[in-house]
This record gives sequence, C-alpha cells and structure tokens, in this order.
Amino acid sequence: MEKRNLKQLENLFNSGFKCIKYEDEANGEFKAYFKNFETEKIDTIVSNDKDEINKMKQLIDENSLY
Repeated sequence: MEKRNLKQLENLFNSGFKCIKYEDEANGEFKAYFKNFETEKIDTIVSNDKDEINKMKQLIDENSLY
C-alpha cells in the first residue's frame, strides 16, 4: 500500500484543508479534491490501491464538512 497518500491526507487536514469532492473513476482510480478556505489553496490526491482508497474514504468521512 502507498502510505504516502494517507500521510498527505493527514497533512492536508492538519493544515486546514477540507475535502470538497471525491470520485471513483471507471478504471478503479480514486480522486479526492481538497481546499483550504482560508488561503484559497487547492490540492488533489489520486490512488489506485483499494485498501488505501477505503482508508482514505474513512478519514475523509470522519473529517467531513457536513
């Protein structure tokens, strides 16, 4: 599993970023889009690893805006 994406996700949340959208592509690719509303910066994480995707979705849902 590519732990780099999970660490990046944690760093984004710790830096004030919120997930604004994520999507599962037909080819199995997962894309998550993030924005820091204070600085107006954006970032994206892409993964193809199913285990990592499930863990990222769980973290995103736990840190959801809603």
